Amino acid sequence: MSRKPPNRIAAACIAEAIASELAAGAARHRQEGRPETAQEMLQHVRHHRVRAIKMRALAGAEHYMTISAPR
Repeated sequence: MSRKPPNRIAAACIAEAIASELAAGAARHRQEGRPETAQEMLQHVRHHRVRAIKMRALAGAEHYMTISAPR
């Protein structure tokens, strides 16, 4: 059974979109006077942004490894 390799760039874009939505929600919570909830959401924002950065870096490294070495 062959499996398709993961599309890390697409996953990174999804993680960034999630982070953006969470950041907007955190801003709303802060405006509504719920700073504790906003802080919790911002921790999730950071988590998703770090995941996106790591996925892009991994995708770049995998692509680099597929490039043939100069002869």
